[in-house]
Amino acid sequence: MALPVYKTDVIDKVFFLRWDAPPTPEEIQAVFQKMQNAYQQYQQPMVLVSSTGSRAAVPNSEQRRHLSNMLSDARSLFSEIHVVIEGNELQHNLQRVIVSGMLIVTRTYDDQFIRVHKSADGAAGFIARRLGVDGNQVITEARSRGVVL
Repeated sequence: MALPVYKTDVIDKVFFLRWDAPPTPEEIQAVFQKMQNAYQQYQQPMVLVSSTGSRAAVPNSEQRRHLSNMLSDARSLFSEIHVVIEGNELQHNLQRVIVSGMLIVTRTYDDQFIRVHKSADGAAGFIARRLGVDGNQVITEARSRGVVL
């Protein structure tokens, strides 16, 4: 059996999700189950930081549909969602713009709810304000656990 293409961890009510490659429907379902389990543990909405590495392939249309459905299903589990698309090249900048545009077009965009970042550091201040914790420390811990770079 192949290793999963994702990593998850929860730190101070922040659910970290890292995709190293486009996921299968089964992997998306497994991640959603982990999200539900974490929500049941805290009994309140968490913050989601979902990151994609700079070397990860772009998901195809079916994978994007499954990911979009998961985002819709998971919306009630999170008070904020931070999408991190790592990388400095033109393609990474375009991916961030495209994701932001898709969120606007599909009306899932809400600047108070979903934000797109170049690095996990961009989410630190929002985590601090939302949860009253040291957001930089949470991101540093997430780096040490390998769920963000």
